[in-house]
Amino acid sequence: MKRMLLLLLGGMLCAGSAHAIGVDLNTVACAANTNASQDGTIDCAGGGVVTLLMTFAPAEAISDLVAVDALVDVTLKAGDVHSDATFWDFESVDPAALGLNHLRPSSGCLSPSYANTWNRTGAGVSLGALVRTPRNVRIAAGSYRPDYFVASANQKLFGWQMTLDGSTSVEAGGGATGCSAPACISVIQAIPQSAVGNPTTTLSGGNLTTYPWVGVNIASVVCIPPDPVIRHTWSQLKSMYR
Repeated sequence: MKRMLLLLLGGMLCAGSAHAIGVDLNTVACAANTNASQDGTIDCAGGGVVTLLMTFAPAEAISDLVAVDALVDVTLKAGDVHSDATFWDFESVDPAALGLNHLRPSSGCLSPSYANTWNRTGAGVSLGALVRTPRNVRIAAGSYRPDYFVASANQKLFGWQMTLDGSTSVEAGGGATGCSAPACISVIQAIPQSAVGNPTTTLSGGNLTTYPWVGVNIASVVCIPPDPVIRHTWSQLKSMYR
């Protein structure tokens, strides 16, 4: 699998209110905005795309921020990625259904509320997925830049846009089954990266809002917050994705 750097999400309409250290994932609006949503539905037959937006705020100032590394879990509430829900097997069967982009949307509350962190020539993303169980897929998703971004503690930073593309589904004429299966998508950790290796705080849990996850094809109320995980070193992250 590809080497990867990782990151996290936020939303899309007007300016949010509350803001604190942590990471946020939404489908509709900016973190803590009254229009924020933790729900999304894929229009499988129409080949629709659901976009997840990640934002984050570091606990400390980072004068040489070059990347953000994130682990994201997809947990199916029904179906099996090896049989009737192959749409969600982003590792081998349907990698085309999963996309990642480092560019901040140019409209809505993300601009200018959240810094355009990766707006540089040579910036990009790394993405990989690993099927862990028939109902769990872990994604490593990251944004990076070739030079330094000077970040303040608690600054609102854009992470990435992740997309789920229904055009690969059987309903849209593709070959992947189970596009409409209900799933919870959770950011379980995000690590801002210093170019010289200065320690940074691992971001996890509902710190910007109480919802660092989204429900896709299902009401988010049935999803639960992810448990914090132990910080991984870069070599440990690479070993997860052969």
